[in-house]
Amino acid sequence: MMRAGHTSKFARVLSVLCVGLASQAHAADTGKNEYLDMDIGQLMNITVTSVAKKAQPLSDAAAAVFVITQEDIRRSGVTTIPDALAMAPGLQVAKISASKWSVSSRGFAGFTSNKLLVLMDGRSVYSPAYGGTFWDTQNTLLEDIDRIEVIRGPGGTLWGANAVNGVINIITKKAEDTQGGLVRVGAGTQETFSSAARYGSKIGETTYGRLYLTYDDHASNILKETGTDADDDWQPAQGGFRMDGKPGTGKEWTLQGDLYENSGNQLVFPYWTSESFLPSALFDEIDSKGGNLLGRWHQELGNGRALTFKAYYDYVQRDEAIYRIEFDTIDLDLQYETKLGQRQALTMGAGYRSVQGSFEPTFQVFLPDRNDSLYSAFLQDEINLLADRLWLTLGSKYEQNDYTGKEWQPSAKLLWKPVEHHSYWVSASRAVRTPAILDQYGRVAIARFPQPYLAGGIGTVALVGNPQFDSEIVNAYEAGYRWQATENLSFDLALFYNDYDEIYTVMPSATTAGVDNTFVNAQQGSGRGFELAADWKATSWLSFVLTYSYLELDLTSDALVGSQTGSELVEGSSPQHQASLRSSIALAPDWRLNLWLRYVDDISGRNSADLLGAAVPLDAYCLFDANLIWTPNKNLEVMLAGQNLTNSGQLHYLSEYSTPATEIERGVYGKVTWRF
Repeated sequence: MMRAGHTSKFARVLSVLCVGLASQAHAADTGKNEYLDMDIGQLMNITVTSVAKKAQPLSDAAAAVFVITQEDIRRSGVTTIPDALAMAPGLQVAKISASKWSVSSRGFAGFTSNKLLVLMDGRSVYSPAYGGTFWDTQNTLLEDIDRIEVIRGPGGTLWGANAVNGVINIITKKAEDTQGGLVRVGAGTQETFSSAARYGSKIGETTYGRLYLTYDDHASNILKETGTDADDDWQPAQGGFRMDGKPGTGKEWTLQGDLYENSGNQLVFPYWTSESFLPSALFDEIDSKGGNLLGRWHQELGNGRALTFKAYYDYVQRDEAIYRIEFDTIDLDLQYETKLGQRQALTMGAGYRSVQGSFEPTFQVFLPDRNDSLYSAFLQDEINLLADRLWLTLGSKYEQNDYTGKEWQPSAKLLWKPVEHHSYWVSASRAVRTPAILDQYGRVAIARFPQPYLAGGIGTVALVGNPQFDSEIVNAYEAGYRWQATENLSFDLALFYNDYDEIYTVMPSATTAGVDNTFVNAQQGSGRGFELAADWKATSWLSFVLTYSYLELDLTSDALVGSQTGSELVEGSSPQHQASLRSSIALAPDWRLNLWLRYVDDISGRNSADLLGAAVPLDAYCLFDANLIWTPNKNLEVMLAGQNLTNSGQLHYLSEYSTPATEIERGVYGKVTWRF
């Protein structure tokens, strides 16, 4: 259960805000989206903040960045954040079960994809235990998301370790932009029940706030091998608040927080116990809960100078049959921006993070209690070499962590805009993925076998942490081109070559208890490819968005490992080709049809019952989603949507741990959204 202190603190904040909101008159939220009526030129100049850690037009970003807007989310008909991420080129989004996803950028897929850094309003949700992101705990109200900025490629210079192959920053709307009320109710075959409520109001002369609540019920899918119920249903619930204020000229503050509690079921196979060498299947209940509180202060100091301070507290608890974890995180971040003359802009900052983790060991998983600290500082200098034509950006981040000590992550970027509507960029950078607790100190049982010469007559095959395990490294080289061909047509191309070193794999060795597969930095190689996005507004009532990505991984394990199996599995886990085509058609002033077709190339996966065995091939597949939206007036919207319409059940991915092969079923749902 969540500690009483955590619950009471958040409850007091929510209750105080609720009283404040209820006492104020509200302005109607018409549901109008600022992106809806933009032409391509305006869309190319959407402000992004994740590339340079400050506001800049998308067309000026020297990185492979793609923005998923609120209108994109609304028209797509998705019901979760990870499903929305499939709109971005270069991201592999594969659903494992009702509550599990593999989301990765430029390879290295997995349930705990540990080379992609995910942020919520700048708050890291990267897990210190395993690395990666638990997507079932990211359930903020979709209507409150302003945009999702997806950066493919390293972001370590500004965001630090673990931003190896990409950064995802999910940015919510300011409270001022969500005034009035919103109620949403939906139901369907797979999305059994969906509900949400939000209310926003002006609570002071320059202060706005909002409250929201969501609850969903996702039905279970089917097992690939038997066609029986996968028992993977999922019921997430979340609530939260946000307040924004502008107490004076150039001064802004934000205070926001969330509480969540998720329940659900899962089938764990194989489930190993100390009593037998035979695997068993366990029908397990998932219980995850947590909360966060974030505060931000921004002040303009004049003459191009600005100061931003951010602090957040995060509490996470997960309780499953195979592991029980609990984390308290405190993060402090200070950033300063200033100009040097007319052609130089400096951005610098420092940060501190404290993570306290406690664990209850099970037979399958052991992790030690930890109390870790992280210190960091960064400096980035943007130099305008030719007035409004050529920019050079140099920077580096320094971090001191408790696992590998000192880490440097430098980068250099060049942006050239020779003429209007054309921009070219190149970059070179170094990024690292620092070890998670599992990599250095964990132990995971993955198989048992009869062995009469061992105590008890049973041996155990385990994944074992290595205190000498070091950071994984990428040296990345990228180039890109953006072209706004016409007012209604644009192209965005990114090419990349990644040189990987010290990548993790396992080295088996016989022990008195069985076989230990110890994590070692014994894999290296390269990743190369390109990503394309094209946006075309053919007419006032018809638009298309096309994305395509190509990826080729070439990895080799050191001779000491004695096998190339690990490298082959990593190479095969990500598709070479991915394509997506979205179309939106205004059938009438109050009717809109949205279509989305995706193609994912064949991959290979790991069978949970044989983690060290041969790769299991998964066929290429197509996904087709469609929805029809009726808006009889500005306050009411009705949607009928279908998901995975071309397949009665589709296997997207094989998890590398404990989750048996699960086919994601076809779904149809309807929802009604009322704004007042």
